[in-house]
Amino acid sequence: MDDVLGFFARLFTDRPYCLLAWPGAAMVLGTLMTLASQATATKLAIVPRTAGGLVGIVTAPFIHANFAHLIANLPAFVVLGALILRRGEDEFLRVSLMIAGAQGVLLWLCGRKAAHMGMSGVIFGFFGWLVGLAWFTRATDDLLIAGGVLVFYGGMLAGVAPARNGTSWEGHLFGLIVGGGVAWVLNQ
Repeated sequence: MDDVLGFFARLFTDRPYCLLAWPGAAMVLGTLMTLASQATATKLAIVPRTAGGLVGIVTAPFIHANFAHLIANLPAFVVLGALILRRGEDEFLRVSLMIAGAQGVLLWLCGRKAAHMGMSGVIFGFFGWLVGLAWFTRATDDLLIAGGVLVFYGGMLAGVAPARNGTSWEGHLFGLIVGGGVAWVLNQ
């Protein structure tokens, strides 16, 4: 039991692990809060072109409509985030904040009128950044990682098509575009 507690203590206190653990924990808590009060969740979501929806640029990635939504996002966030984290804590923070902020602003400006929530826009941004990084650097390790990301996560690209009701395909699309753009900007 001490080993398990020690593991969790290190996970949330030691760098670089805490950079993934704390957002992951916030996603779980945000989902629980959503299940307790849908009205609160809507207030924390991005609602395009509304003053109240601006708060969602910061809070929306951490709230999910239900556990299925959370389970679809949490593992991808951890895996893709860890692949970015391998380039260093500062790079991870810079990339994550740029993607989350720009994707959120684009979604607020151009998204359809709905309550957009979840980490998937950021995850699509991570995907775009990892593939874009390989394109711009042409480094062997970046190319291998991008190849693995395309093989294991390439199917998620179907999420940018406006085919599913209730899915923020705009958030997915903007995240993907922003991720590639951030890779370009940071690798000039």
